[in-house]
Amino acid sequence: MMNDTNTNLSELKECVRALCLRKGWGVDGVQNPQHVAMAMTVEMSELLEHFQWLNPEDVDRLMRGDDPERCAQIGEEFADVMMYGLQLARTLHIDITEQILRKIDIVDHRPPKACDSKR
Repeated sequence: MMNDTNTNLSELKECVRALCLRKGWGVDGVQNPQHVAMAMTVEMSELLEHFQWLNPEDVDRLMRGDDPERCAQIGEEFADVMMYGLQLARTLHIDITEQILRKIDIVDHRPPKACDSKR
């Protein structure tokens, strides 16, 4: 069974492409990246709905794993966002690992902001 421990990003990109091929989405499993990026925002909004109006105690419950049903719903919406992201990365030839490590380096070298100490 595939999981985070034994699956790499290239495999996930191919799984998403295979889904697109099976469903007849796009040309050769490649959808318009503009449409994919727009769809990501819709899915991100659906993800955010699960956090709307939560009080700090509710968030603590999520973080402790005390609300598995809501966590599963969040996981499903997160998967939608990530699938579009993987599709976008594959279509535009973005090396996700390279870009994340590059971004970490950029953030590490930014001067701290006043609000950073409150996080």
